[in-house]
Amino acid sequence: MIKQHRLRPTVVKTRNTHQKNFEIALNETTAKELSYFVQQELGYYNTLVEKLTPRLRAYPQDLLSIKDREKRLWEACAEYAVDPQKLIDHPLAEWPAHLHTLHSYMYDQSGQLKVTQAHINIFGIAASPARLHASVRKAMSTEILKYMIGQAETVLAAMKTETMKTPLQMLQQCTMDNKRHLQIPAKLVTITYDADTESSHIQTPYSRNPIIVPYVDLRENTFKMLVIRAPHPTSSNQKWQIDLKDTPAAYNLGLTDYTERKKK
Repeated sequence: MIKQHRLRPTVVKTRNTHQKNFEIALNETTAKELSYFVQQELGYYNTLVEKLTPRLRAYPQDLLSIKDREKRLWEACAEYAVDPQKLIDHPLAEWPAHLHTLHSYMYDQSGQLKVTQAHINIFGIAASPARLHASVRKAMSTEILKYMIGQAETVLAAMKTETMKTPLQMLQQCTMDNKRHLQIPAKLVTITYDADTESSHIQTPYSRNPIIVPYVDLRENTFKMLVIRAPHPTSSNQKWQIDLKDTPAAYNLGLTDYTERKKK
């Protein structure tokens, strides 16, 4: 008798694909972990916009007076979630070691504070709490401050002439309806390939287990940012998506997600 062998189904595997968008299925644990950080990213974005916008409208000169030294302090306060007022309230010996380099940005050689109170208050906004990777906090805050400074020129010009020659384009706060994603720099992403399951494993700082993309080898794909998109809360399709983007910006302020049409 001839022994019959069960044949494995043939799977077409894509290698080194140019495809940049993939729909993915996540287990419950990973979906919960990523959902938490999606909310953290949304919350930090909204906090920066909410607290900086009134200052932009009322005191645009405070933003325009922020130069390279002040930008470094803003970025550090965002990256390390440190309120500059707390540093001022304590001697250098009590500062965390990784923040000692900021001392020369804040004090002159005679030990006098060279940062204005207005700037200290602004930098405190960057320190707002949010559980995000330090690199993402820094990138987002840098892009938002840059945008706000650009708009401050328009506001100040309007104050002086009582006319606004250039339309003011304010950043708007978002909701889970139109912003529910994670923007992760490529340097924080590790991609491996499992030959046995013919799948790529994407490891990020936001979940214990990797994101699995079946039947594709993504190791040689070039990208600058990984975007992990959560499904809309009311959508019938609860699959997540990932985008491999080549955006030059450290953080893309204009990146949004599809909105779900309301049923009549």
